[in-house]
Amino acid sequence: MFNLFPIILGFIAGSTVAFGSIIVTARKFGKTKLGYLAAFTGGILSYLALDTGSGAEEIVNNFLISNEYKSFLVSLIITSIGFLATWISLSLFERNDQSLVVSMGLGFHNIGEGFAIAAALLAGSISSAWAFTIGFAVHNMTEGFAISTPSFINRNKVSIIRLIILSLIAGLPTALGASIYYLGISNQIFLALLDVVASASLVYVMVKINISAASLLGGFKTKFWTWIFIGVAITYGLESLLTFLGMT
Repeated sequence: MFNLFPIILGFIAGSTVAFGSIIVTARKFGKTKLGYLAAFTGGILSYLALDTGSGAEEIVNNFLISNEYKSFLVSLIITSIGFLATWISLSLFERNDQSLVVSMGLGFHNIGEGFAIAAALLAGSISSAWAFTIGFAVHNMTEGFAISTPSFINRNKVSIIRLIILSLIAGLPTALGASIYYLGISNQIFLALLDVVASASLVYVMVKINISAASLLGGFKTKFWTWIFIGVAITYGLESLLTFLGMT
């Protein structure tokens, strides 16, 4: 019988993105509160963009440290092209739904979470796999905020069905990443490419959201930076908790 356990764990970890999205859409926000939410989301995206970008940097630098110069050059070229190509592609579709761009960026980001679940299962540690799943599930709820906020800023109505679809685009790749369990291997250069595509996508939308947030809050003033900090701090705090508990 086919073992669905890795996919089930990945689905549990990724599906909570929808809860965060729905929580935001269920509320009504005035101009100031919308500005707070936008800046908060900008903080979340800032941290996630830095996190995924540093993940790619670490992989590429490890090749250099290990004197694997060919792999270093190949990974450097591929990730550089991936980063620039992502920005160019997004700029060619300036009117793209920002929520969709965020969802896709988070989707690439969350594949890595699935890899962590798969690694624990491959090591035979079911308890660690469950710990990863629970920790990522809680963390991913905050990502749902980032999906809903662009639509609020642009005053676009989003149906629950569309919101769920966007959330699945962001969350289900966790299950895809967990399915690497069936192969038992992972390519580091491929992981680095996923990281830079995710980072570039998140930065692209983050800049737009932060500009909108500043406009809603009367400029780049204390209120703006305070909520940026809160978004970064909460996301970093959750990530640090996962690290402390040995989940990352």
